[in-house]
Amino acid sequence: MTDRVRVECEAGSGAAAGAAAPDMLLLPGRAALLPDSATLLVADLHLGKAATFRHAGIPVPEGSAQRDLDRLARLVLERRVRRLLVVGDLFHAGTGCTPAVLAEFAAARGRIPDTEVVLVRGNHDRSIGRLPAALGIDACLPRLDEPPFHFVHDPADGAAAAADGRCVVAGHLHPTVAVRGRSGDRLADRCFVARAGLVVLPAFGSFTGGLRVAPEPGVRLWLARDDGVVEVTGIAAGRVRG
Repeated sequence: MTDRVRVECEAGSGAAAGAAAPDMLLLPGRAALLPDSATLLVADLHLGKAATFRHAGIPVPEGSAQRDLDRLARLVLERRVRRLLVVGDLFHAGTGCTPAVLAEFAAARGRIPDTEVVLVRGNHDRSIGRLPAALGIDACLPRLDEPPFHFVHDPADGAAAAADGRCVVAGHLHPTVAVRGRSGDRLADRCFVARAGLVVLPAFGSFTGGLRVAPEPGVRLWLARDDGVVEVTGIAAGRVRG
């Protein structure tokens, strides 16, 4: 299941007058697709976070990075995308960039040799410094401006672009939403968030925390599940259903 979003950009010098609003497809598996450019969007993988915890003496299971990379490679191949754009925090920390984690990433990259891989650096990526060229990342950028889109990790860093009419696509917040049915059952999970001029992607990585998003006017919310994408704007705002 996918959900098609007509991205709303604020009027401004960066938005072409009379131009049709671009589509973004929200995909199962916590990713999005820009059909016009065949670009797959993900954010906040935080690869190596488990290794960082183990380095600090905190026992956590291994394998989350490998599973996330497997999911990512499958999405790229299934959607036949020309470009994979990671909107920040591909890796978690320098201590988590172990030879094993880097080798897992290089192996996943080898499965998608015909796909360009671009990283818009997040705060965690910047703390690591230069990544090895052997990883096969084609470009590492502080931000990427492709009207009508402006890609940046932290939504706050895209305020100027939004004011100029761009649609800011960001990560960083790891948004989650809670919904409740008539029976009282409650579900909380990761979500996509969209309002005029901004789309925030859910954290793609399995081993990440989350920030609960409160429903408010003008904001749309979609549960981001591995098996589907469901808009829950009305439910989250209190209009429950069975």
